[in-house]
Parts: sequence; C-alpha cells; structure tokens
Amino acid sequence: MDITLPQAILLLSLNDETGKTEDGYYQPALAGAALAELLLRRTIELQDSPEAVMPLRHRETLGVFLSMCDQEIGGAPKPRDLNYWIAQLANQKDFIATLADELCHLGALSREETRVFGLFARTVWPEASPDLETALKQDMAHAMFEDTGPVNEELCLTIALANAVDLLSHNFPAELLAKHADRVVAISAGNCLSTSSSEAVMDAVNRAIRAANAVAESASASILN
Repeated sequence: MDITLPQAILLLSLNDETGKTEDGYYQPALAGAALAELLLRRTIELQDSPEAVMPLRHRETLGVFLSMCDQEIGGAPKPRDLNYWIAQLANQKDFIATLADELCHLGALSREETRVFGLFARTVWPEASPDLETALKQDMAHAMFEDTGPVNEELCLTIALANAVDLLSHNFPAELLAKHADRVVAISAGNCLSTSSSEAVMDAVNRAIRAANAVAESASASILN
C-alpha cells in the first residue's frame, strides 16, 4: 500500500460521486486507523496497566494529518486510554478536512463546497481520480477472495478496520463477502500477517481496532435510543 491506513479508510468511506460518507460512524474508524498507524510506526505505544496511550520521542516524518494526531496525544496533560483518544481525535476540528486535503494533494479527491437546503455550507470530497482507490480495492479483493496466503501488515489492518465498521459491504459484493467470510475473519483477526512485527505492537493495533468498533457501536446505539 502506498497510502496510510487513515487515507485508505477515508477512500473507502466516501461516495465517489457525491463526496459524502457512506456510513455515519466512519469517524471512529479513521481515528482507530490513525492510532494503528502511529503504533506501527512506533511513535506511540500502549501501556498495559492501567491501559494508556503513551507518546514516544521520534524523528519520523508523519505528514500533516498524522502529525496533528501525534501532537494532540503528546500534548495531553495525562495519559489516556484508547477509547478516549478515538473519541477525542474523531471530534477534533478539521480532523476529516486535514485527511481529505492530503488525498486531494495526491490527486485522488477534489474539494467542493455545497449548500444544504440552500442555506448551510458543507464541504464534500468527490473522486478526482480512481487510481488510488482502484488499486487499494484490487489489493483488498485479491487478499480476501483470491489469495490464501499471508497478507502484508498495512493491507491486513485496512481490511480489519473496514470490517469493524461495516465498510466492506459498501465496497465489495455481498455474495463474495459471504462466500469468503472465514478468510475475512481470519485476516481481520491478524491470523494472516506476513510481517515480523512484534507481538506487542500487533496486539496494541488490534486493540485500537476493537476500541474503534466499540466507540462506533456506542455512537450508533445512542442515536437509536
């Protein structure tokens, strides 16, 4: 994958024509993707007892979006757990716009201003070029529906995050997902990884994914009730 985990999840979340999101609870998935990316890059780590996200000193060039998330975590007055940071990052001002602008710079999206009921301004990001998303979906489809071997780290986590908040159903045929359900579950559980990432890092990443799913489910339940 030539894009970050949050960039991949946003591409899967947006309707290509309207530039609006396909799912109302995609923000937790994006925040979970940001934390997963930072964990993989070892710019943060997850402390166990009590659970807390800890910033680490590093010289990594992260890009605007990941730097914003990294600085928010590093500037906190005290350590917080994964659920806190997923909710906090998802509600950050310009959280989506900063990430979408990165994809505009890469040529995948365009930025447009629309009006809701002719009154309220709204920014949308329709597709500018299908190349990045097409390549991403081809890689995901191959891993889920054709291959039976190991899957690289980033692709495995993209599938896991997308599966956690039901984005796969918006992007792939239902019959294929049903036919290969066991493979999708295995990938999402991290059982197909081809890399040598440490167990501790992968466990932390999977916990970030589960936390993102929990926050999304909580948001959904609060709306329904």
